[in-house]
Amino acid sequence: MSQDRQAAESARAELARERARADSFEMVNRAQAASLLELAALSAELRCQVADLADNALSSEPVPLQRLRNVTGRMNGLAQTLSRAAHGYTGAWTTDMLYRTVDDDLRSHNWTPRPDQGLQGALPPIPISEIGDGVRGFTRGWHRGPQWITLWFTSPTTIAYADSSDHGRLPDVDAVHAVITSSRSLSASALAEWVAACQQAHITPFDAPYSRVFEHLRAGPWFEIEVDRCDEYGVRTPGGLGNTSEWASPSDPDFRLYAWGIGDEPAHVRYWAGPVVDMAHLVQVTGEYR
Repeated sequence: MSQDRQAAESARAELARERARADSFEMVNRAQAASLLELAALSAELRCQVADLADNALSSEPVPLQRLRNVTGRMNGLAQTLSRAAHGYTGAWTTDMLYRTVDDDLRSHNWTPRPDQGLQGALPPIPISEIGDGVRGFTRGWHRGPQWITLWFTSPTTIAYADSSDHGRLPDVDAVHAVITSSRSLSASALAEWVAACQQAHITPFDAPYSRVFEHLRAGPWFEIEVDRCDEYGVRTPGGLGNTSEWASPSDPDFRLYAWGIGDEPAHVRYWAGPVVDMAHLVQVTGEYR
């Protein structure tokens, strides 16, 4: 090979390396830009809520105390989300997984958000050399029945680490996508075990009527999303015999609790992990995720 040809090959190889480095930096820049956009949106929403609260404080007819608790609870949850996201989105690397449709895929394949309360501060179980300064993402979790998946985001669509109940650590975006978009991959025995546990929880009736559940939740800081009438199966029905309501945790509005009941009959209450079995359990759940 002539010297000129060797020089040309060397120049082409160097150009390819430079392009690869530029692509990597561009990916990081896109991740950081997406993070800034989401943080800006969260900040704008919080600013609007603060402005509304200030207007209410100066109003001649301020909102009732209970509604004020609901507003401040939502503001506190939003502020916590903003704080966690701001800390978690600072560590994007060129090796992180870019998954542009992760949110749409999770929603369309029936994954339900798990509360962030149990995930806050959690770091992926990988060597410290991979974590760097200890900030490797904003942790979020989802479940679908007994399955769960936990993702450490370094931007709204960039993932530092992924872990799942069925497959453990997911090494690349293709594996994450496969788990999220798959049908249930649990073994028949594992699925039967989970169903049996849910049925067992329903054997003993709830120890309080809907009115007591409603009073406990209404006392705050949880806030109602929707209150309606329902039929004997808890299905929303105008003029139904029962009452139903949906509630959100102030620390994470994605964490919902659902309750319904008829008159003095035992209430029915459930959340992401399954049924709430009695008032003591309800007090524990609403106290832990607040």
